[in-house]
Amino acid sequence: MHRKRTVWICIVFMVASVFVYSQETVRIKDIAYIQGVRENQLIGFGIVTGLAGKGDSDSSVLLKKILSNLLSGFGITIPPKDIKSKNSAAVMVTADIPPFIRPGDRIPVTLSSIGDAKSLEGGVLLQTNLKAANDKVYAVAQGKIAYTDLGKSVQTVGYIPGGAIVEREAVSSISDNNYVSIILYQSDFATAWEVAQEVQQVFPDTPVSAEDASMIRVEIPENFRGNHVGFIAGIENITVVPDTSAKVVINPRTGIVVMGKDVKIGKVAVSYKGDRISVGTGFGFGEEPKEQFVLEELTTVDQLVEVMQEIGMKTDAIIEVLKAIEKAGALYGRIIIM
Repeated sequence: MHRKRTVWICIVFMVASVFVYSQETVRIKDIAYIQGVRENQLIGFGIVTGLAGKGDSDSSVLLKKILSNLLSGFGITIPPKDIKSKNSAAVMVTADIPPFIRPGDRIPVTLSSIGDAKSLEGGVLLQTNLKAANDKVYAVAQGKIAYTDLGKSVQTVGYIPGGAIVEREAVSSISDNNYVSIILYQSDFATAWEVAQEVQQVFPDTPVSAEDASMIRVEIPENFRGNHVGFIAGIENITVVPDTSAKVVINPRTGIVVMGKDVKIGKVAVSYKGDRISVGTGFGFGEEPKEQFVLEELTTVDQLVEVMQEIGMKTDAIIEVLKAIEKAGALYGRIIIM
């Protein structure tokens, strides 16, 4: 005897929970930032010593010249060809300098070998200038490497938390002719419009305009002209309901499938080892299936995946089904393969 099951209770529950989820609000500061408030990248070239024979080999011409130049600064003259040491390594030093940093603050640094060193573990970075893109020195790094990527095959990358001291201010400009611009992390016209409307409600006498899908421009009110911090703090704490695009993100290597709440499935039929899933009533297979699961038309990907898991489909098979549904034009959204 053939069986036919209709998953109506599950659908009602899922639709209800999606509705509740869609009403959740977030602060503007969690989905956007103020233009001008940004990090900057720093880079430098340095030497790591004390590597106990795991540093660059004797054949490293670069290391020999660096050590010869370094020693000459201390009044010691040794030709590069006479330097033989495997205890040092040439490295690139990188760091991100956050906005509003002040001289004396410390930032973490990352070191990566550019020679043939086997490991940077236990080494000490000698004083290294870190420059920005404008070729100005913003920080100086030095110190013992705290840890490397142990447990992996790569041990030629090291880290020093707080390894650099900031020497120059990196203060960001947060206003432009008494205007501030809110930049969304994820560009979306609906979300940009929502943010503009909510800011306008909080500051009704302030000109607010959504310039495009990512930028909302706000004029600083007269009474906040001397208090930009207070005005921006007020904007960042305004809550909005961001819109989301319909996406399904798939990582075939790990089997991870991440579904947006708005991804819908149109009228489609799926067959897997004799089990059948029909999305949309009245859409049959032409023959009586061994077992059939009927879902409403325009159900969500989440509901479809739940049913496929119920009939025992493996993750890799579910991924292939979702990709096939998209190719059939029945998935109302985008599939992104990582």
